[in-house]
Amino acid sequence: MYELLSGHIARMGRDVNFGGFHSVLGVVCGDPMLHFIALLLAVVVLSACASHPPTDTAAAYSAAQPSLQAVVLSPEQEADAVLRFKKFYKEVTASSVHDQIAGLYADDVWFNDSLKTLHGRTAVQDYFLKTLEHVEVFQTQVEDVARSGSNYYFRWSMDVRFKGSKESIRTIGISHLCFDRSGCIILHQDFWDSTSGFFQHLPVIGGAIRWVKSLL
Repeated sequence: MYELLSGHIARMGRDVNFGGFHSVLGVVCGDPMLHFIALLLAVVVLSACASHPPTDTAAAYSAAQPSLQAVVLSPEQEADAVLRFKKFYKEVTASSVHDQIAGLYADDVWFNDSLKTLHGRTAVQDYFLKTLEHVEVFQTQVEDVARSGSNYYFRWSMDVRFKGSKESIRTIGISHLCFDRSGCIILHQDFWDSTSGFFQHLPVIGGAIRWVKSLL
């Protein structure tokens, strides 16, 4: 397994332009680094094949929900909340974050986009602004909205283009949202394939992830 991964990564010595980063992997990543990456991936693959107790990756999400005071919005509140969410995510920019986030998220919101878990609107705002430093296009189209009790589900498609990249990445997902009495979001949990939407587009590790997924 190690030799197979090492050989594959070594063949990945090609020009990469991603997020303003341009390098020849065969130069930047010398033999020691390539061997380390191959060894790391071999451990990950072999560990996946071993028998282990299940890991509860949703523990924080499950724990956050009982303490929420989520409500079923009135038809008028619901329409307004959906409109605010669509407007904010239609095209996310630094200006829209500063201008709109206070009307969208509650001060004590629990937020997870499958990449990072955050607590509080200020942390979410800082996260968006930091992300936008590396992104030229961040657009989301809400396709459908459904409700079950006080739980709302937004189905969407998202287009992101990183700085230095010529093509946008399109992914699909669903956001589970809960609202407080004022119509602000108090829980935001995204369900989407972050490997396809982010990690597999990174230099070196992205190619390795795509190769591993091709074996499944």
